[in-house]
Amino acid sequence: MALEALAGTAITEATQATRDAVLAVSDLHKSYGEREVVRGLSFSIARGECYGLLGPNGAGKTTTLRLCLGLIEAARGSIDLLGHAIPRDARRARLRVGVVPQMDNLDPDFTASENLLVYGRYFGIDDATIRARIPQLLDFAGLSGRADERIQTLSGGMKRRLTMARALVNDPDIIFMDEPTTGLDPQARHLIWERLRPW
Repeated sequence: MALEALAGTAITEATQATRDAVLAVSDLHKSYGEREVVRGLSFSIARGECYGLLGPNGAGKTTTLRLCLGLIEAARGSIDLLGHAIPRDARRARLRVGVVPQMDNLDPDFTASENLLVYGRYFGIDDATIRARIPQLLDFAGLSGRADERIQTLSGGMKRRLTMARALVNDPDIIFMDEPTTGLDPQARHLIWERLRPW
């Protein structure tokens, strides 16, 4: 089953709302061989809005995120991310984006705070600025007392929360999250969503 445009979200023309959107997707198509996984998907997301893609495993949700980030190319359709055409200007757009991948990919050789520091450098942020942000990010993740602990010593839920905090290191304009609360207990889930709202 391909991920398709949901009722009420299809973009049929370039409206003012679409021009002001942080992400605008129109008539997106993607296939892998004979299998069409994204079929005519259109939607736009305004600043401050939370938007979810729902569907069973294999429906094309992760593929859609990868298309929007310019990591793979669509067969047809257009994507505008923060005023940048994707995939052409994807690298520039991603400097202003936070990403929580489906699987945690923290560096096991580093501590919790070192993971945040090194990741921030990928965005060209100077060390002093990143170090000033680290306490707030660790607090967001509920890991203030774990700054100097290596990744191997953290539980699965702690790693997931750190991965979410890492997505905020560059103070992004938009955050992409692929199954962000997988492995979190209900209390941690609730806490993360509450802390993301005002971020």
